Parts: sequence; C-alpha cells; structure tokens
Amino acid sequence: MDNKQIKKICMMLYILIFAFTSAPVFCGYVMEGGDSFMWLERMREMRESLAVGSVLWFPSPELTTAFASQGAAFDNGIWLFPAVVLQILGVGEQMSYCIFTAMIGAVTMGAAYWMMSAFFENRITVLYGVLFYMSCPYRIYICFDKADLGQSLVWMLMPLLVGGLARLRLGQGRKVVWGSILILAYAGIWYADARWGMIIGVCAGVYLLLWERWPASLLLLAAGAVLSMPVIIFMARYLIKGGMQVWNLPMGSIMGNGYTIGAFMTNWTYRPDMPGLGLALTGAFLLMIWMYWIGDGGKMHKTIRGLLAVTGLLTLASLKYFPWDYVQRLGMPFLRLIGLLETPGVFWMLANMLFTIPAAWTIGEARKKQDVLWRWAIPAVFLIAALATALYLCNSLTYMRLPIGQQPVSDLAY
Repeated sequence: MDNKQIKKICMMLYILIFAFTSAPVFCGYVMEGGDSFMWLERMREMRESLAVGSVLWFPSPELTTAFASQGAAFDNGIWLFPAVVLQILGVGEQMSYCIFTAMIGAVTMGAAYWMMSAFFENRITVLYGVLFYMSCPYRIYICFDKADLGQSLVWMLMPLLVGGLARLRLGQGRKVVWGSILILAYAGIWYADARWGMIIGVCAGVYLLLWERWPASLLLLAAGAVLSMPVIIFMARYLIKGGMQVWNLPMGSIMGNGYTIGAFMTNWTYRPDMPGLGLALTGAFLLMIWMYWIGDGGKMHKTIRGLLAVTGLLTLASLKYFPWDYVQRLGMPFLRLIGLLETPGVFWMLANMLFTIPAAWTIGEARKKQDVLWRWAIPAVFLIAALATALYLCNSLTYMRLPIGQQPVSDLAY
C-alpha cells in the first residue's frame, strides 16, 4: 500500500477508535453511579454563582460532604466553564455534560496523537500508541465508570505535557511553542486536579533530574506552577495548617485500597475501582518481554527506556504492600496529602499512561519484520483486542446503569 492508502485507513481507524472508546457519550444522557451527579451539581453551583455575579472556583463544603467526594475538594472549576456556558445558552444539564465529555475525549485523542508523534515517525506506530492510550481500561474507568471529570482532564492534558517535554528533549524545533504548550498543560493539570499536579510534578522532576540529567526543564514546570498559584496556595494552606474540618477531608490509611499482583492483569472485568492493564496492553508487555528474550528487540531510545523504568516504579507504588502508612508518619502535611490520594491506584493510573509509549514501540519493532505474521497479523490481533475490550467495558456500563433520575421498571437483576 502507498502512503495515501495508509493515511485513509488510519483516518478511518481513528474514527473507529474514538467511537469505541467513547460509546457512553452518544447515549444523550448521564449514567448514574460514580461521581457524575456530583459534577452535575458542581456545574449547577457554578451556574448559580455566575447568576449573582461571582464565581465559585472550588466546590462548597456542603456539596463535598453531601457526595463524599472529598478527594475532589481541590479541583478548580475553571475547566467546567464550557459545560456551564452551554447550560446558560439553554442546553440541558445532561446533554451539556455529554457534549463536554465528548470534547474531552476528542481532545484527548488529538493530544495522544501529538505525544506519540514526538516519539515515532511511522504512522502505524503512532496509530497504535493512540489506540493503547484511548482504549486503556483505566481511562475508560475514570471517564465513564468513576465519572471523574477532573481526572479525565488529567488524561487529556498529560500527553501535552509529555509530548512537549519529548519534543524539547529531542530537539524537534519550535522550542517556544513546545515550551508554552508544556507550561499550559502542567498548569491545566493543577486546575483540573491539584493532587495530580503534585504527583506529576514530583515524578517528572525526579525523572528529569536523575534520568535525563536535564535540570533546566524544571524551570518550565516551575512556570506552570506559577500559573497555578491560586490552586497551590489553597491546597498548601490545608496541608500545612490543617483546618477545613467541615469538609471532612480524608486522613486515613490508603494501603488497604492498593493493588495485588493479580489485579494488574485483569482484562474484561475488574474489582471495584481496580481496573487492570487490559488485554491489548498486557499483550504488548508480554510481546516486549518475548522479543527481548529471543534477541529480536531493537534498541529502545533512552527516553522510552526511562519511561518504562518509571512505569515499573509507579507500579510498585500502587501495591497494597507499599508502606504508605510510614510515609504518613513523617508529619501532618504527609498525613493529609496521602489521605487525599484515597488509593495507591493513582500511581497505577500514571503507570498506564506512560506505558502506552513503550507498548507502541513494541508494535513498531514487530512490524519491522518482513513476514506477514509480524507485520500485519499480530498488529491486527492487538487492534481487535483493544477495541473489543473498550467496547465491552463501555457497553457494560450503558446496559447496567440507568440514566440519572430514571427509576427501574422491573426488579430484573443484571
């Protein structure tokens, strides 16, 4: 096939990937369960505050405690403006939520494409990177099962941060543009979910200093943090001084909510709040090991090897055996911060994000072989596995959960 044909096929596959990994947004309603109702109430709070001439940047204590969503107490409301504007213009609450969620999904796919293009030149390898990122079970869990808009936005912004760093590190020109995108993406993560701003900032800083030996890049992260000062000050005041008792913020142990080894490998279904790696990413991991075992693995770029190493460390941090209780004993700020994380699974989520890049590299290396099995058959199996898993997870939610506000018509148990 020539490049023109490959380009057309890739375009059709991108449309298919978006449709399969965003199926719930086409329902036209918001499913019950997760934090969806809380986010609708947050939009309503912001809309009502705008009506009286003010802006409620953070959720009220009453809303936070009513929905037991203390982990989202530091999520700034600036990202909710598109949905709120739609509601002010007359679009229904649930429809505006669906449109906003679809916008997040579409931008996430574009950002994933931009990130993968920074690492790979081959169009098919980039396609598989986007496929792995969009069909990742943890992303589907966050967007539709848990329905956490703050963390959904983190999934949207993370590729812009990683892609900006990669383009600057690899010297791909337009340094001012890539640096600006990186700064804005990191600031956006803070406004979307302040906990993730801190997690990503610490992890990125350690990686850039110890692996890349690139201390100048910390200035870009610092610039993003400066833009995020309203959120940082709001959270730092709580972490250092405490207070906010009315919010009933969590300070308990999170170790019991961590992963076991078997939970990492779940594919179609998973324990509550513990999605696994999924069939496609698990297959990519095993294929990577096999290729190196038989000596067919190509030379992985230092940056991709670094991301793979960070993925391993983050996976360890997500285990229920990781001593987070001892970290909390370092002082009250650590006790409050670790409690806000709610689960070590947040580190598994970050590991999933980063692992999509080595997974795409694995498919790219497999396709360098000349025989049909490695060049076309095996990639086709991964494509089907990723799309099938994503469609199963999305359809399971739409069939098993009622629209918000609708009562069941029978006692049928699914």
